[in-house]
Amino acid sequence: MVSITRRQLLIGTAASAILAAAALPAVAQETVKRGGTIVRADVLALDSLDPHLAGARAGGTSLIFDSLFSYRVKEGSTSEFELGYALATGYEETGETTARLTLREGVTFHDGSALTADVVKWNLERARDHEKSAVKTAVSQLTNVTVVDEHTLDLEFEAPQALFTLTMTPGNATNVFIVSQQAVEAMGDDAFARKPVGSGPYMVENWLVDDRVELVAFADHWELGDDGAPLPYADRFVVRQLPDSSVAGLELRAGNVHIINPLEQDLDSLDAAGIQTWSVPATFTGQPSFYISSRPDSTTPFATDVRLRQALQHAIDREAMAAALGFGRGEAQYYWGWYPGVPGYDESLPRYRYDPEKSRQLLAEAGYADGVSLTVKVINRPKDLQPLEIMQAMLGEVGINLIIETMDRTPWVDAGRNGNFEALSHGNTALPDPLFRRETMTGSESNWAGYSNPKVDALWEEASRTSDVSARADIYKTIQTTLYEDAYHFIGFRAPLMLAMAPNVRGVDTGYNLRYAWLA
Repeated sequence: MVSITRRQLLIGTAASAILAAAALPAVAQETVKRGGTIVRADVLALDSLDPHLAGARAGGTSLIFDSLFSYRVKEGSTSEFELGYALATGYEETGETTARLTLREGVTFHDGSALTADVVKWNLERARDHEKSAVKTAVSQLTNVTVVDEHTLDLEFEAPQALFTLTMTPGNATNVFIVSQQAVEAMGDDAFARKPVGSGPYMVENWLVDDRVELVAFADHWELGDDGAPLPYADRFVVRQLPDSSVAGLELRAGNVHIINPLEQDLDSLDAAGIQTWSVPATFTGQPSFYISSRPDSTTPFATDVRLRQALQHAIDREAMAAALGFGRGEAQYYWGWYPGVPGYDESLPRYRYDPEKSRQLLAEAGYADGVSLTVKVINRPKDLQPLEIMQAMLGEVGINLIIETMDRTPWVDAGRNGNFEALSHGNTALPDPLFRRETMTGSESNWAGYSNPKVDALWEEASRTSDVSARADIYKTIQTTLYEDAYHFIGFRAPLMLAMAPNVRGVDTGYNLRYAWLA
């Protein structure tokens, strides 16, 4: 078996923002220790452990499965990330729309089968073609995969893929994790979903639905730890489903859980209890991510009159919202989909400033001097609902009656995907690059608003062909300016993503990938 240490993985520096990444400050140098059980709290309800088909991924996905490439905090830094090799050992663009991918030799899956070019081809095609695939967007432009030899593949794409390597990392929510082809074909999709087989440092031992996923160390993992032995450091890893973050905080204090994503209002008390808490460098969540339907069949007057949308934008005091809901860590956010550290973020771009008189003037010009109503649909949970309640009060002062319709998550998702809303609201997160979601491109699966602007579509296409980050950032600035002019999308404030850990947890540098964690 060929093993490799972290220092041999690095192949370059990527963007500093990362989806769900939690970069932690360095602690004094310690010798890693092995053994014990690490427990993480996860809020998501799981329908499957199959990383290609699952509607929501378990917190342990990147522990069970490996990616082609890695994306980690740069060694010695707390804010820079670097792209590295994982199951891949080489990637060369051989043409504008072609590339050669080289794979690591000597890698085995938990069932003893080997990682080969045929297996990776099968994975990429399954992710692209399976009717239930939840990661199609990552490989939708992949037109052909040719096996050159046992550890080499040639890839062909419909168009240039500036971010393919970054897309194939755990930092991307639709990354294609590599699974055992032998296991899927022997077990079938349903059985595989309950006890899947990967090549990661942990194997699935048991899944108690709606309770926990129990993992056990895989002795033959290919990657070596800092002590020269195969990862992982811990003997076991448990992901507990705890949808109530307050309960997760209590479990952390009691020593029953080691790692959680805490509620903002709990951070001070966790600090006081000796819990490790950190804000995520260059990584943010935004609230409320609010947009008005721009679909042709939308019945709200806000969809057809930009003056109404501009009136809404000017009526909100984002600074006050951040102060009220940010728990001392929030900041006003003006650029929907772009955050500090993300290519294209630029505070010199035009923004809608708080101006209630301007709002009233715009309403009058649009023929609604006596007021107008707008209904927004939202999941019935405090984090999503509270910003809308503040918006409701602010909008009411200028004559916009915001009607808040609370829903359970499943019908809310259905309404969003089907365009059955006047306005929709949820949370938003920073991405390594906006190309991952293309939320304002016609036809994008993430474009629930139904927004369609040929100018913006052309810019997204240009960005997808642009490898140079600074050139791509300039394109993004033009997109943001056009979004500002159309005014369908609203964002109120941002706060850094937080991670809270037991005092003895070490080795965590990203919240999405805990394979290097150990207990002191």
